[in-house]
Amino acid sequence: MAKPLTAWTCDVCQELIEQVNQGYVVWSEDENLKVRRFLIIHQSRCDRGDHPRSEALVEFLGDKGLAYTLSFLSAGPVQSALGGAPQCEISDFDGFVDFLRRVQTPYYEEARRHFRDPDLLDDFADANEVLPYLPDELQRIAAKYK
Repeated sequence: MAKPLTAWTCDVCQELIEQVNQGYVVWSEDENLKVRRFLIIHQSRCDRGDHPRSEALVEFLGDKGLAYTLSFLSAGPVQSALGGAPQCEISDFDGFVDFLRRVQTPYYEEARRHFRDPDLLDDFADANEVLPYLPDELQRIAAKYK
């Protein structure tokens, strides 16, 4: 298993993005200009040009990436005090959280492909909403359901 937060599965071709500089994030906006459908793709190779917004994958990683990604949800207290508003609003909150976990939570990317596995669902039938997404559990999921 690769070091977490260093490889991602391309949402277009389903092949591995093994170097962060090969990755790109694209997203769309709905008719109300609300952000939807974040995808991680191979830069250039898998860009179909049908998503008007994009940014290098590296911009979403680490502490700076978390600050950038959270700005999609809120302008924050400083901008709010100055009368500002977020530049974007999210229309698919679950999709956004899935994307945020992919770029910020260790082992989430490796485990997420198994989330519909009947055995996994049985294992977590009595779990709370946090347990399956803790890094230790995600690492266990990725190893167990290979």
